[in-house]
Amino acid sequence: MLRKPLIGMTCNVTAEHFQLPTAYADAIAAAGGFPVAIPPLANLSAVTACHHRFDAFVIIGGDDLAASRYGLDHHPEMTALPPRRENWEFALVNELLGHSRQPLLGICLGCQIINVAAGGSLYRHLPDDLPGAGEHRRLHPPAENVHPVRVAADSPLADILGCRELSCNSSHHQAVHAVAPGFQALAWAADGVVEAIGPTAPAGRFLLGLQWHPERIHHQPPHDRVFTALVANC
Repeated sequence: MLRKPLIGMTCNVTAEHFQLPTAYADAIAAAGGFPVAIPPLANLSAVTACHHRFDAFVIIGGDDLAASRYGLDHHPEMTALPPRRENWEFALVNELLGHSRQPLLGICLGCQIINVAAGGSLYRHLPDDLPGAGEHRRLHPPAENVHPVRVAADSPLADILGCRELSCNSSHHQAVHAVAPGFQALAWAADGVVEAIGPTAPAGRFLLGLQWHPERIHHQPPHDRVFTALVANC
């Protein structure tokens, strides 16, 4: 029997527990991967060993990366990530961008961390920083906030999804502002908010940041194709 690819997923941390929404593991398993949670370790040097242990990585959603990471002050509507998680994931993404060829998928916060780690910036709070933006928050869970997204033609994301327009679930109040050097926007909401980023030049690997949450609707095409492509590229 062939070994299933090991897909490492980051997770949140509280004072006493590591936490991971089940949807991420379910989406990876449905695509043929074996999901494994990666706890945010206090020893940041462990990211080097970590990146050799897995066949691919998913940086999951969560609260807000410190605005100081991209040269701005904290916004009162921001909810800070636990420092242990922020420091670990920022170090891990830097390691994966600089010294790894494994597939890397960032979802929501994960997309934002990839962008900031590569030198980009964020809108700290869309209602204030981009007043013309639509509502991107999930104000009434478990109901999803769904809106249309346009995908760049002839892009790796269009190839993965097999379409140029789709409905996506939105659950964020921050978003990519300046796209990082070496990256480009691959998809946009109707209000212009960036919904996906990827390398500007062929990277020879699966490297994708999505602002929406395909794991929560992974049973719906074309969102299932994101995880199928992640596993297939291992």
